[in-house]
Amino acid sequence: LTGLYNRKTYDQKLSSLLAKQHNNQLNSLSWGKDSRLGVEFRNIIDQSFTWLAIIDIDFFKNVNDKFGHLYGDEVLLLLSQLMQQSFRQNDLLFRFGGEEFVIIFEPISEEQAYYVLNKFRQLIEKYDFPMVENVTVSIGYAKITERDHPKSVFDNADKALYYSKENGRNCLHNYETLIAKSILKATVTEGDIEIF
Repeated sequence: LTGLYNRKTYDQKLSSLLAKQHNNQLNSLSWGKDSRLGVEFRNIIDQSFTWLAIIDIDFFKNVNDKFGHLYGDEVLLLLSQLMQQSFRQNDLLFRFGGEEFVIIFEPISEEQAYYVLNKFRQLIEKYDFPMVENVTVSIGYAKITERDHPKSVFDNADKALYYSKENGRNCLHNYETLIAKSILKATVTEGDIEIF
């Protein structure tokens, strides 16, 4: 329907991206020498990261109930087209299920990730969908590092999305920022077991 990747391809794309992210981190090590100690050291240059964002259409069930599934499908199709126009060619776009979409960004800074996601949120808010007129989206996003388990990456972005939906909708939040502000508590996921 949408022309985007589907959930089946998500796992394999994310796994290969995590491997790529690991290689990128190894390649972005800066080497130096501490002249006082005569010891070599390395630091990770972390100006840009890969990000995973989850976009959820607010109150989408109301669209289907009020206007019918045909118009609901048109909203999904138009939103997908707007995603393809708004994000870079190298960014991976998925329809994850129902009214939920996932974006995996090629490496950019946190400020850039926020900027492009917020710009997209504002575009949707102002877009005139036929018959339905106004639709909004809530967004949560999280950093992907080479140490992440694929499930934990999605769960972190999903927690930020849930926070967006619980705090007014039509907004976006970053998982790491919510952790830093002690709004959310970090959990470590290993396999299917969560360790607190």
